[in-house]
Amino acid sequence: MFKDHYIRAVTIVTQCIKKNMSVTVSTTSKNAPLLIHEGLPYIIDRRTDKKILWKCEHAKKFKCHGRLHTDLNNVFIKTVGDHENHTRDPRAGPIREYYDRLRKESEQNQTIP
Repeated sequence: MFKDHYIRAVTIVTQCIKKNMSVTVSTTSKNAPLLIHEGLPYIIDRRTDKKILWKCEHAKKFKCHGRLHTDLNNVFIKTVGDHENHTRDPRAGPIREYYDRLRKESEQNQTIP
């Protein structure tokens, strides 16, 4: 069973890399919004009336100063700062999407033993 999920994850990752997806909206393990742009994960820092300010997911762990601005519909506006303390992962978006889909399927298809 684990092998099947792994094979599906690798297939999804390969398909998404071929499509060159640059922006992905996902959720964290605590269902908070997460945006992945060019392999870098961002979480919401604050919201204004006109845009959403995102900070790098590694802001605390690696003291990263990378920021991203989007409008209220998650359309990319600009990036601010650098990600000097860590590297980007092009597989991050597809892997998050896979686990989101797996979590949603498990919530919908729960069977009673």
